[in-house]
Amino acid sequence: MSALDEEIERKSREASATAREFVDQVRGILSWVPEPLVPLVEPITQGLQAVALGIDDLFGFCGQLYRDCGDEDRLREVGLEWVARVGDATKEIADDLSPAKFRTPVEWTGRASRAYQLSVPPQVEGLNAVTDIANQMRSSLNTLASAVEAFKMVMAFALAGFAVAATAAVAGAVTVVGAAPATAAVATAIGVALAVLGAAIPAMRAHVNTVKSEQTTLQQKIHDLGKTWEKPLTADMADAGVRDGDDPDWRPDS
Repeated sequence: MSALDEEIERKSREASATAREFVDQVRGILSWVPEPLVPLVEPITQGLQAVALGIDDLFGFCGQLYRDCGDEDRLREVGLEWVARVGDATKEIADDLSPAKFRTPVEWTGRASRAYQLSVPPQVEGLNAVTDIANQMRSSLNTLASAVEAFKMVMAFALAGFAVAATAAVAGAVTVVGAAPATAAVATAIGVALAVLGAAIPAMRAHVNTVKSEQTTLQQKIHDLGKTWEKPLTADMADAGVRDGDDPDWRPDS
């Protein structure tokens, strides 16, 4: 669990506990109101019921968003795995296949030599293309991870703001007179927190759609690579024998 996840869970617990403390405190105050005066505090009672439901809605909404938005650390880990397991491996192979690595004291001619010269560069290009795709995949996943992280920061901000308002309301709701404005303040804080979260959702959705488009493009590149990767002319490089009655495909340049 990341430090940001721990902060969100902590703020959520604190804000939820403070909000429910407020509800219990106001209910306790209202329970002492004499029966003849109960109609006078009915608006406060109704407002408190609405606040209690709003608290459930807010933390239920936050919990659902938190579960659905993903794990930014895991996304970055997968991006690194793409580079380490795919990109770096294909780059190393491409470097090993570089014609400069296969220089010999003898210059070769013949059909096999020509086939080799034609076959190796496309293989290197194909491997380099895989390396590029792996790097692009990492970049795409990092973009999504940053979006998830930003969304969680907004969530932490919304919870912190609500917690401050709830704490102030607890301090203010010590009498029936103070309970009315405190209840209204908590109701307002719930609305503000929901509005902040709601405003962040379209931005998060836009990032997700962008990454989906990138992933689709990368999948198409992988698909196309399988079709366009040029096959090596191995048959033309096979005959190096001199005792089978025909000229070998590999001949040293004289």
